[in-house]
Amino acid sequence: AVALSTAWLRSLYFLTAWHCSMQASLMAEQHVMTSSGSRFTPSRHACSRQLVRVRPFQLRPSHCLSEAQATRSTVVAMGEALFDLIADQKGLPRDQVKSWTPYAGGAPANVATSLGKLGLDVLFVSALGQDEPGDKLFALIKDAGVRVEGIQRRQEPTRDVFVTRDMSGDREFAGFGRPSEQFCDAHLDVSHLPLLSIKGAALLVTGTLGLAEPATREAMLAAVSAAKEGGCKVMVDVNWRPVFWQDEGHARTEVLRYLVDADLIKFSDADLSWLLGIELTAALNNPCAVLAHFPKAGGVLVTAGEEGAAYCFRNTTKAEHSGLVPRFKVDVIDTTGAGDAFTAGFVYRMLQAGSLDALTSNPQALKEAVVFASAAGALTATKKGAIEGQPHLDEVVKLFEERI
Repeated sequence: AVALSTAWLRSLYFLTAWHCSMQASLMAEQHVMTSSGSRFTPSRHACSRQLVRVRPFQLRPSHCLSEAQATRSTVVAMGEALFDLIADQKGLPRDQVKSWTPYAGGAPANVATSLGKLGLDVLFVSALGQDEPGDKLFALIKDAGVRVEGIQRRQEPTRDVFVTRDMSGDREFAGFGRPSEQFCDAHLDVSHLPLLSIKGAALLVTGTLGLAEPATREAMLAAVSAAKEGGCKVMVDVNWRPVFWQDEGHARTEVLRYLVDADLIKFSDADLSWLLGIELTAALNNPCAVLAHFPKAGGVLVTAGEEGAAYCFRNTTKAEHSGLVPRFKVDVIDTTGAGDAFTAGFVYRMLQAGSLDALTSNPQALKEAVVFASAAGALTATKKGAIEGQPHLDEVVKLFEERI
């Protein structure tokens, strides 16, 4: 009986292994990218046919992965959604601006909608007021193809922020119409986070502004913890905005502590100067000096507007790949949200490669990802509004292919 039982178990083992192998083969065949603009699934990925890189799935030796586990194609964007009140007159301080035009924004919301327009499966986690601006933002985000079940609706008002512009179109955040802590996104409720979705995602993307408020900071830390527990990578855009903070020293401490667990960090020139005391020229010449401050991170991106974008990534063997990508020359109208579209473009190419590790193991693919991201950012700057100006996939591919 024991011999029969052992033989039966051995047969079951080999039958299971055969099933795993067949499932892997089928899924690998389905993993071909298409130009249909559809969302990422095992059978259809939204990207250009020319950019196809087919990667067979890797099965764990102990068991078969479910379809969701094997693809890990969902991105969770977490943070503020608001209205940028953009000055109609350039080159004036806030008290001299005569009129303002509201545009939907907030860096995490911008990233979410840009990813949606590129065809990715993206879940947005945020808080919106139960007011007309909140309703408009909810509808706009949903219409961009973003999943909205992670949005909490609250009694506090939806945030808006005044944005002045210099003569070249670069913006400066000039304050709020009420104290910052009175807005809904200061009160993100940790008990209502979609933690299971975060654990199973490919990537969690956040900013740092929510760290200024205790309730939202608790929610952000819980989300990062869930991501790490589930094997989901974490990307953080530093996005330094002093108007959100009361104490700059406290801000620096909280942001540096938060970045410890990041797998990928994006900086602007202002972020570098404030947080690390590194000047832009030095960072562009040696982006790996920026990465050296974060030994646990897999890479850093440095966006610098007209100066282009630099990057440094370390792969699984700790070898570093770095470079500088020149900017695309476009007619700039408004740079609001351009950096967020850059983030979305890079994430798109990272998921197309299969994972952050897969991307960093291929220096040419890594460089192309930064070029693609730069194309997405450049196109956004040619129109007003962070979300309204975001390009769709075919537009980004066309500009990207002019460079490659």
